[in-house]
Formats: sequence, structure tokens, C-alpha cells
Amino acid sequence: MKRVIYLIGIFAGLLLFLFSCSEGVLNESVEDLSLKSGNKGNEKLTGFDEWGFNWQAQAFTGYTINMLLGDHYYYGWPHFRDTVYRGEGEAFWDMVVEKYYLEMENGFQWHYFPELMPGDLLDTRLVAHWNDGIISKEGVYPPTFAGTNGWITFHYFGESAGQPWSSFRKLVSVKEGDTMEDGVWYNHEGKEIGLASVFWPDLVVVQVVNTGDVPPYSFFYHDYVSPNGPGFGHYKSK
Repeated sequence: MKRVIYLIGIFAGLLLFLFSCSEGVLNESVEDLSLKSGNKGNEKLTGFDEWGFNWQAQAFTGYTINMLLGDHYYYGWPHFRDTVYRGEGEAFWDMVVEKYYLEMENGFQWHYFPELMPGDLLDTRLVAHWNDGIISKEGVYPPTFAGTNGWITFHYFGESAGQPWSSFRKLVSVKEGDTMEDGVWYNHEGKEIGLASVFWPDLVVVQVVNTGDVPPYSFFYHDYVSPNGPGFGHYKSK
């Protein structure tokens, strides 16, 4: 359970956003969730943008923080495509934390960015790949990942005490008959297929490979391989 505490915090924060934000922000967010995209599928997106997304190639490469800053999932949020990290360091993180907040009903300003990622990972780089079941080539998210035969991989790279480390994870979408109990997903036959992903409740973690001294954040999982196998073909709907 310790490995998902950080993600639980993110999920709780997002729920707090949905139920406690000012009415204007909330209504705007609910409308946008129908497609979960700043593009809405109206425009063909080619090549890598300045944040590191190549929507046509269904890939991302760049700083981890830029994936959060440029991801269409956050359309309507204050930080969405507002700035780009280019290695400026701690001053940039301080700016992001201070600048981006949501106004709550009681007047409290929720500076939410530290709940999206730990600040110590500012210079961590990420390579990600996915298929249409996760995000279309137009950068549009489906209403749900369940039953889409979706998959996505994240490969983080960083340094700790001058030594390189990396953390790779592979996730697949749940399908009909899959059930989750105590943070573990099982298929319709009762066979373990993977770990729960709290931030993405319709996705299952089926493989984690860590090398070096991965930072001790619950943002990262321990090494894991699903007993059902890590190959995507094991999880396709018939």
C-alpha cells in the first residue's frame, strides 16, 4: 500500500477540486471532460511540440514536468500549456507552485502542483508511448479506458548522488470481468493480472523495472511482473 499513498493523495486532491472549486471553474471542467482534450479532435497534430508530445506518433519525450504542463488531459486548468520547463532549475519549480492554483469556495487558494509530482523530480526525464485506447492521434482522451484495449508505458530517467537511475512501468486497460481487491487486479478466472493504479482507476500496472537508486517516493512502484505475463497480447478483449 505504501507505493500508492502518493497517488492516493493526487486522486483525493482531484476529487477535492471537483467538489470544492468555484462554480465557474467546476462547470468549465465538467464540460471539458466529455473529450478530455484541448484539441477536441478538430486539428491534426504533427511532430513534437515544445512540451515534448508527438500526438501522431503517440509518444512523449522530455522533462516529466512538461508532460504535466502540456498534456491535453489538463485542458482548462491554470497551468495547461502556459509555460515550458527548459532546465531553469529550482526557481522554475517555485514559480509553478506559486502561480498555479484553484480558488476554492471558501476563498482558499489550492496550490495543487506539488500533488501532481514531487519537486525533487523536476529534472527527471520521461519517455512515454501509448496506443489509441489511451489517447488518439489527435490528442483526444476517451471517456473511459475500460474495454479500449489501451496500453501505455512510462520510462523515467534521473540521477541520484551523481549516479543514473531509471524506472519503467507498463499499464493496460481493464476489461469486462476484471475485478480489483486490496490493490490487486484479477481477471474473470481469478488470476492476478496486475497492480491498481489509483490515479488511473481503469488501468492496471502489469510490469515495473527499476535500475539504480530510484528516489524513495510512492510516485514509483517496486519491481513487479504480472503472473499473467507483461505482454500486451495477454490483456486484449476477445
